[in-house]
Order: sequence, then C-alpha cells, then structure tokens
Amino acid sequence: MGVAVEQAVRRHFDGEADRFDAIYRDEKGLSQKIVDKLFRSVIHQRYAMALQWCGDLKGKRVLDVGSGSGRYAVEMARRGADVVGLDFAPSMVEMSQKAAAEAGVADSCRFEAVDFLEWCAPHHFDICLGIGFFDYTADPHQFLARMAEMTQERGIFSFPMRWRLRTPTRWLRLRLRGCPVYFYDEGQVKTVVDASGWGGTRIERLSRDYLVNVQSGCAAQNG
Repeated sequence: MGVAVEQAVRRHFDGEADRFDAIYRDEKGLSQKIVDKLFRSVIHQRYAMALQWCGDLKGKRVLDVGSGSGRYAVEMARRGADVVGLDFAPSMVEMSQKAAAEAGVADSCRFEAVDFLEWCAPHHFDICLGIGFFDYTADPHQFLARMAEMTQERGIFSFPMRWRLRTPTRWLRLRLRGCPVYFYDEGQVKTVVDASGWGGTRIERLSRDYLVNVQSGCAAQNG
C-alpha cells in the first residue's frame, strides 16, 4: 500500500471509528435499523459466515489484518482462539483494546497499530482474516502473499464487487472524504488469490461482497 493511500485510509478510519463500530451494536434506533437492513446487511452476513468458516477455534492462533474495531477478533477470542489484530488506525486499535478488556479476553486478544507489510510476526498462525481490508488496498497481491507465508491452515477474506448498483455511490462518498476504495470482479479475485500462494479457493457471492475461503499452500497440498 502506497504511503499516500495508507495515510488517507488511516485518516478516514481514525475519524470514523465510532460510527463504523456502531454498525455491529445491538442498541439502535428505528432509523438506524432501517438503514442497516437496506444497505448494510452484507456486513452482518459476512460476519456470520466468516465465523462459521473458522470452525472450532479452541486453541487456534488467528491473525486479523485490518481488524477495525475488533468485533471479529474479540468474538474469536471468546470462542477460545489466541488472536492478534492489526490495524493502522490508532483510534480503531484503542477501541479494540477497550472491547477486549470489557469482554474479559484481553490476555488472548491483542491489537497493534502497525503497517502489516513491515510487521514482524511472533509465530505462524492457523487462520488469517482480512475482512473489509481489501476495499482499501490498491495492490492486494503483496498482502495476500505475506498472509500466506504466515498461515498454516486457512484464510478468509472479503472483496467488494465491482458491478453493483451502489458501487458508484460508495466510490463517490469515500472519495469525497479523501479515502480511496477499490472494487473487483470474481475473476480478478480468483486470479490474485491463487497467484499469492493460496489454494482450494471457494468464493461466495454476498449482496455486495465476495467472501473467500482459501487454504494455505501446505494445507491445500495435503488435502
């Protein structure tokens, strides 16, 4: 990710952390519930499906790249995983750390504000997540390849669809806020994932996203 792009995305999410996290909260007014149902159902769909794909998490080591406000990481820690969440927006990391402490999983759910490509992993991971991350990544290959190097079992990623009715609206809304956003077709997703050291690619089409379940190179060969 280029420096200018990274800085733009960081500024956006530093300013939007609370609003972003509110999507996952149960306490909502009627108008917010209507907005969620009409425009944000995919966020809840991919959350449920990603956790289902993770399977039994007891004793698993999980890396969550672009961990945002920590919703996935904290839930996985509740289910028995040891989780490291990475995000380059400090306000997101602060919110995540608070959420982990409130859930009583701070010892098994740690967060760092870092550039993933420069981060030194303490060990390999069983599962790697990249949910809502590639929306803001101009070159997904370098990230996917590094994720593959660190992962022993599977990766679960999301990519926003290119040809959707609301794609131009989302592109314009984020661009006006100074935040770049990138879209993909299914062929691009499969090509870049397969070229980055993953195998056994499964792609599910949600309302606006592709949700991708892949195996690490070693796991795919053994399977």
